[in-house]
Amino acid sequence: MLNIKDDDYLFYGEQQCLLPRKLNFLIVDDDDNVRDLLEESIKEMGFNGEIIRKRSVENAINYCQNDKTLNIDFILCDWNLEGLSGLDFLIKVREIPKLKQIPFLMVTANDNVSGMLIASKKGCSDYLVKPFSQEELALKIIISWEKHH
Repeated sequence: MLNIKDDDYLFYGEQQCLLPRKLNFLIVDDDDNVRDLLEESIKEMGFNGEIIRKRSVENAINYCQNDKTLNIDFILCDWNLEGLSGLDFLIKVREIPKLKQIPFLMVTANDNVSGMLIASKKGCSDYLVKPFSQEELALKIIISWEKHH
């Protein structure tokens, strides 16, 4: 599990993977309970940056296209959303220069391998299949972070 190293970093396991504690997360999910669970889990892991919550891809895109408010280090997005999907959001995010290389963790109730392969080709960092434990979430955050840093 993640452990607090100091005021600035968390570390994980024997590899000593360091993650900044002040990471700013964007959570995109149309289910209030899932957004609450993700936010609570992120805080319990020791992260203390800003957590931005959006209910839809449309709202998330509007937020991401506003350079004045944009301050995201990591995205967690549900695949199945009303209107535009998580895959649609991933494609849009990868077109925004500031967000082209940040970790993007797709959260999904599906384990559709072909869909996951398409998302990987479009720049998805990793997948988290629901239901998930806090330890699984932490591991997926670490894996995604290491892919981009």
